[in-house]
Amino acid sequence: MWNAVQCAVRGRGHEKTDIPCQDKTAFAAENGVQVIALADGAGSAKLSHYGAEAVTRHICSLLCSRFGQYFSNKDGVSVKQELLDETGGCLRSLADQLGCEVRDLASTLLFVAVCGEHFIMAHIGDGVIGYLKNGELKVASQPENGEFANTTVFTTSREALLTMRLFKGSLGPIQGFVLMSDGTEASLYDKREHRLAAVLKRIMDMTAIIPPAKVEEQLKQSFEQVVKAATTDDCSIALLTCVRKDFSGYAHLSHAQKCRLLQINPLSPKRRLRRYDQILCFLQEGRTLTQTARRLCLKPKYAKRYLDRLQALSLVEKEGLRYHTLLILEKS
Repeated sequence: MWNAVQCAVRGRGHEKTDIPCQDKTAFAAENGVQVIALADGAGSAKLSHYGAEAVTRHICSLLCSRFGQYFSNKDGVSVKQELLDETGGCLRSLADQLGCEVRDLASTLLFVAVCGEHFIMAHIGDGVIGYLKNGELKVASQPENGEFANTTVFTTSREALLTMRLFKGSLGPIQGFVLMSDGTEASLYDKREHRLAAVLKRIMDMTAIIPPAKVEEQLKQSFEQVVKAATTDDCSIALLTCVRKDFSGYAHLSHAQKCRLLQINPLSPKRRLRRYDQILCFLQEGRTLTQTARRLCLKPKYAKRYLDRLQALSLVEKEGLRYHTLLILEKS
C-alpha cells in the first residue's frame, strides 16, 4: 500500500502582486495504480495556474488507465510523445474554454506512478524527483533549464519531447518518491551537492504512522512558516510512500525504530522509551496536562517537558487544554 501527501503554498512574491499560486499537485489511485503529479505554472503565462492544475489531474487519470500499456511499451520516445499529445490535447480543450492561447497555460510537469512491483516516472522542466531506497535518499531527476539563465522547459515548449525524461523499472527496495518544485528546492535540495534534505526521510516515515491528512496539515504549516521564507516563489511538494504489509502500528515497532522516530539514543535507559510509550498510549483520548502528570506520577512541569517534545516532533497535538497522540498505535 502507498500513502500520498501533497502541499502547495503561494510564494511571497505572488502574495505581494496578488497572483494565485501557480504550483499544483494531484494524486489518484485506481486500477491498482497510484500516481502523484506536480506542475509549476510558468510565471510568464497569465493563466498557468489553470494549466498546471489541468495537466496534473489529467496525467494522474491517464496513468491510472494506461499504466500497463506504457510500462510494456519498449519504445520510450513513443510513450513520451503520447504523454505530450495527451497533455497537449487537455490544454487545447482548456484554452478553448477559457478563450486563451495554449501558451498561456504553460507549466512544468513531474509525475511518479506505481503499480504492483513497477514504477513509471517522468520529468519536464525544473523541479526535482527523488526517492528513498534502503533508507537512503537519492536524486532521480534534476532540474532541466532552458536555453537562457532562469528559464526552463514547459509541456508547451517545442523542446519538450527532446528534454523530457522518462524512467521505468522495478521498485525493489524503493520505499518512497518525492516531487518538488523549484521554489521548494531552496530549502530541501542542495544544488551544489545534488543532495536531498534529510528531513524528507522523516516526512516519509511519518506518512506510515500518522494519517496522511494530518501529515499534510503539518506540511502546510511548515511550508507557510519556514519553506516559503527561503524564496519568493511558490512552493510545492508531493510524496508517495510505501507502507509495509507487516506494519501494524507504532505499538509494534522495534526498539530501534521507536528510538529513531522519537529521536532518542537507542542506548538510553529503556525506562525513557517506556515513558514515551506510556504517554502516547494514554493520549489516544484527549487528556489535560494535569491528567497526564497524574498518570505519570510527575509534577506538571516535568510532564509538560515530555509533551512539549512530542509536540515538537509532530507526534502529539494540542487542542484547547487537551493533548492527544497523532500516531496510529494499532492498525485496524
